[in-house]
Formats: sequence, C-alpha cells, structure tokens
Amino acid sequence: MSSLLLAVASISAVRARPRQAAGPSELPKPAAPLTPEVLEIYKNAHTVIDWTPRQIHDCPILHKLREAGSQDQLPMVLDRVGQTVALLFREFPRIACDEEVVSDATSREHRGTPANARKFRYIAIARSVGNFQGFEEYRTDLKGNPVDAARLGSFFLITSNYISTCLYLSPADERASHFRHFGIQTIRGRTCHVVGFAQDPERMRRFNTFQVQDTKVIVLVQGLAWIDSETFEILRIVTWLLAPRKDIGLTSQGSTVDFYPVQPSGFERVLWLPRDVIVVTYYRGIGYVNKHRYSNFKLFRVDSTIKPAE
Repeated sequence: MSSLLLAVASISAVRARPRQAAGPSELPKPAAPLTPEVLEIYKNAHTVIDWTPRQIHDCPILHKLREAGSQDQLPMVLDRVGQTVALLFREFPRIACDEEVVSDATSREHRGTPANARKFRYIAIARSVGNFQGFEEYRTDLKGNPVDAARLGSFFLITSNYISTCLYLSPADERASHFRHFGIQTIRGRTCHVVGFAQDPERMRRFNTFQVQDTKVIVLVQGLAWIDSETFEILRIVTWLLAPRKDIGLTSQGSTVDFYPVQPSGFERVLWLPRDVIVVTYYRGIGYVNKHRYSNFKLFRVDSTIKPAE
C-alpha cells in the first residue's frame, strides 16, 4: 500500500529524474492485474514474515526488541489496531495542514547541489467505495491553487498519501497481507507491539505504482508497524519493497512514517496522524530522499474552496 503508491517520474534528455507520489492509494483504481512474470517476482520474495532470529537481531530498528515467544497475541493485536483504524476512518473530518517537503539526491551529478524545499497546503478527505476505505490526499500552494506536478521541476521526487499508510492495518485489508508478531519494543517512551506485514500478490487490494513518463508498474510492499500496547494507536510504520523491480531499475524504496497525536483546530477529538515522513528511493543507481513535515492541522471547510489552476 502506498495504499496506493503513485510514483510519477519524468525523464529528460540528459538523465532520469523520478518524480514520485508515494503512499497508499486512496480509492480503488481500474483493475491492474500482475503479469505472470511480475507475479513470479513477488511470489518468490523472501519477506519480513520469514526473517530468521539472526535477521531480527541484526536489524537496527529492532534494537532492544523483546521477541515474541509465539504468535498467540497476533489475532488480538490485529483486531484491536483494526478497530482503531476503523474508528479513525469513520470519524475522520476533512483535514488541512501545512506541509514542508525537502527533496534531495545523492548522485555525484548532484553533489554540492542544495536540497530543494517547498511549502504546501495538504488536504485529506476520507472516502469509501463499498467496503473499500481510503483517503483522498492532495496538495495546493499556499494560496489554495492546485499544484501541477509537472511544474515542480526542482523536485527530484514528488511523494504523498501518508495518512493512508494506517490502512495497511485496516480490517478490510487484513486478508490481503501476511502478518507476524515480532514482540515488544519501546519507542518514544511508549511500549509497543511490533507487527510485520507483507502484501500477498494474489490477494492485494491496494498497490503502489511507480511511473516514469508513460511506463507505470505495480509495486507491492512489506514492513513493520509499532502499535501502542495500551491504546493500540499506530506510532510508526516502516515500509520497503516486497521485492526489487530490477526490470525497471527500481532497486529499493522505503518510507518511515511517524504518527503523533494532534487535535485539529475546530475539532473536538485528538487524531493520530503523520507528522514526520522520510522516503528513500534508489532508481537506476541514484538515491533520492524526500523529507515531509506536517503541522498546523485544522478542519478543511467547504468555504476554503480550491481555486482553479491558472
């Protein structure tokens, strides 16, 4: 799930500069079945569900993990966090916030070039089609004008849709992934259940896409989620590719989404929403990094109409 990761990239005559909107997809798109060749790539992937004790021990982000002795708690954890995600979606108001994005590249070609930074207004609206739940997430400039991705030429990557990341753990998506309870770990002073997940290529309901000009491919993911052991709110979700897509030069892509409690101005409830996001992509030998920071959450009202593009 970027729920749907939409990655948009442009290629110039000199070099490829991916522009990607990353993150779970909001609403169902037209059916895009995996080809037999791509299905085979994903079916043969070694996933986080299969990690050995040595791999767990060597994983830096699982430092001081108290490993689970069994999977007995997994059904309870998935049920409780699923209820939390369902409640968030059911009571989710139209939200607007400020977004700052810093985009950088690590290639020799860009060495010494300052990172590109820009501020936007970011908007999220809960939508559903049948039992498929999702968020429409988009950005405008600070004056409310729609942002044309094609005009963001200074950005190496365009990434978005991170409120939707929580839907990896929604009840409707549970059958589309495999899960594993890794154990207990403390982050930000909170005791958390650590749950691994990997999308099932034959059952997936949401998918990521990576697009370079007219070439668009489906990208599936796996990851780890840190879930508060008392409130069952999601504190962090880390994702990476289910398998590299070397056929198109996409070696790796990962995101770290940190959720924090916020009370949007004009809203009575506290919501756990992304505040900090880091996306790292390696495409055709070049590393791209996007950092997002969200703040100043408030209700998005109808009278805050988006102006037509000029």
